Amino acid sequence: MKKLSSYLLALSLVSAPAFAAGHISDDHVEVKNLSTRGMVSPGEGTMITGVSVEGDGTDYVPVLFRGVGPSLAEFGVANAAGDPAITLFKGSDWIATNDNWGTAQPSAIRASGLAPMNENESALIANLVPGTYTLHLSGDHAGVALSEAYFIEEKSVPQNLIDAGNFTTLVAAVQAAGLLDTLLGPGPYTLFAPTDEAFAKLPDGTVEGLLNDIPTLSNILLYHVVLGQEVMAADVSTNPVVMANGNVASLSVENGVMIDNANIVEVDWMGTNGIIHVIDTVIIPGDAPAGQTIVENLIAQGNFTTLVAAVQAAGLVDTLNSAGPFTLFAPTDAAFAKLPEGTVENLLDDIPTLTDILLYHVISGAKVESSMVTAGDVMMANGDSATLSTDGGVMINDANVTGVDWQSSNGVIHIIDSVILPPM
Repeated sequence: MKKLSSYLLALSLVSAPAFAAGHISDDHVEVKNLSTRGMVSPGEGTMITGVSVEGDGTDYVPVLFRGVGPSLAEFGVANAAGDPAITLFKGSDWIATNDNWGTAQPSAIRASGLAPMNENESALIANLVPGTYTLHLSGDHAGVALSEAYFIEEKSVPQNLIDAGNFTTLVAAVQAAGLLDTLLGPGPYTLFAPTDEAFAKLPDGTVEGLLNDIPTLSNILLYHVVLGQEVMAADVSTNPVVMANGNVASLSVENGVMIDNANIVEVDWMGTNGIIHVIDTVIIPGDAPAGQTIVENLIAQGNFTTLVAAVQAAGLVDTLNSAGPFTLFAPTDAAFAKLPEGTVENLLDDIPTLTDILLYHVISGAKVESSMVTAGDVMMANGDSATLSTDGGVMINDANVTGVDWQSSNGVIHIIDSVILPPM
């Protein structure tokens, strides 16, 4: 059982006692929604509320925190605090800060139904694992403020979009394409969700044209979805990711987190069947890669330059361009960069060893899609076996499978984050 309770740790100024604002309970969760009233001010005038989450270590409780000040004036509070800012800690570790709910997590906060009344008030959502937390609340001038915590009931991916209110074009497109039942399914999914403002950036008439071209619309919408996994913000790196339409999108973190040419402006919006990242631009797939060979797909993507160079040096291009079928576990450039300095250069001077390692990433004669993966040993093209595991995500040996089912004309590619080495 998970339990959220609160206790008042400290006030720099005198405050009223904490009180429970509501209570939600079922067979698995027992949560009290809490409100603490006190005086806050800048600097040392900080109100600190303690929050304890109890339960199994693998569980989490989605909680929305609010810092309320200006709207208290509507209830007759003469000295309401102004522009309250909140900061959440777990022990001494900073979790999150927000001083304006409209500039961070606004979609998820709106969808919760608990958005603050005043745009200058603060809110944030955090998924709290069992432990002890403190919420710090301060204002830009001395006054009465409320520190609040609300348990949030998670919703499906489509319901979150509907309740947020700023994804009306995306929701209409999903319904027109007949994909609503898909996104209501068990998942898990990762959806990169363009806002209404993102769709408004498209040339005039584009949306209307797509609504009259359902195959193209479906292809674009599925290019915003990762099937079978929740890609959390903490897991994002400069890596390609296979989308639900079979194309590969590029994730980058160099100038803020991006997918292709879209900025990811809100992350880790959790739902019952998946996770949403909000983006500011509609991303458009290139030519469908299914008609290209494995090698052609690797070349076209651009994140596999080391792998392609190694395949070329080992004389394996013709092999991986042949009829197959093949299953390739493809290390990205970032995966090769993990190897000790000089390793790649040494391998390029030792073609037999290089060839052995490359073939250890290939299953020959079989197209093994993600739905067929089971835990156990699998024979690789060099004659050695590798170990597939499915606990906590799919892995091959010690490499994580970060993208699956990249379709090619002569097989399928799964993307991995480390180079795997055959047994000595």
